[in-house]
Amino acid sequence: MLASVGSLIAVLDHAHGLMTKLSIAVVVCAWVWIVCRSRTRGLKIRSSVLAAMCAATVLTATAALWPVMGPAVFHTLGVAKKPKPPAG
Repeated sequence: MLASVGSLIAVLDHAHGLMTKLSIAVVVCAWVWIVCRSRTRGLKIRSSVLAAMCAATVLTATAALWPVMGPAVFHTLGVAKKPKPPAG
């Protein structure tokens, strides 16, 4: 059971890069589609759509930048792993 969970976590960890790239593509395409439909039909974009897209953009940006932001966030929260002193 533990080996299965460990291998699942490893697979998900390796999928992070691919899923982040896919998420970025989906969010960009959604923004383009919403703006194009708004312009061609002459309609205003609903505030609920804007709110959902802004949330998706922020979450996607956070996921994409997490490898850079993560250590700083953990250090700020005081939960960063402390490096082991060299043996010897």
